[in-house]
Amino acid sequence: MSLAGLFSLLDKLIKLAIAIALVLMVGFVFTNVVLRYAFDSGLTWSSEVARYLFVWVVFLGSILAVADHSHLGVDILVSRVPLWLQKVLFVLSVILITGVMTLVVRGLLMLIELNVGITGPATELPINNYYYAGMVSAVLMSLVLIFQAVSFALTGRHGPQWSQPRDGSAEP
Repeated sequence: MSLAGLFSLLDKLIKLAIAIALVLMVGFVFTNVVLRYAFDSGLTWSSEVARYLFVWVVFLGSILAVADHSHLGVDILVSRVPLWLQKVLFVLSVILITGVMTLVVRGLLMLIELNVGITGPATELPINNYYYAGMVSAVLMSLVLIFQAVSFALTGRHGPQWSQPRDGSAEP
């Protein structure tokens, strides 16, 4: 399996995980609302589990946004420079982002160590599950970005939307 195929599989697995988490979140919250209003009862753990799932959905979604180049960016300058300079600038931005993700991972490791043994009040699930979502997200975003940068620099594929050759034949 090629690296591009592996990232395609990862994309599908993340989308499936997000879909399952969203269905579970809606199911738990809806069931809890019905139980509270119709039967004056409720599931004490449902909102806590929904919160865990929401955090995971957000962080998994950020991986997909990185893979699709969907995060907000300002490209007014970089879209007007030659392709070779676009490649250099993209690689430099990926190096900076990967450095920041490294700092995020270091911070999360410290938080995980600091919060060992602390659990949620209703589910008794470790609070560190929040930090694991950030850890998975930071590592996978870095890997996706490194793949995209290498691929864009060497082949011109997997670059951001603003990357296009400036040969005068196409309008930006």
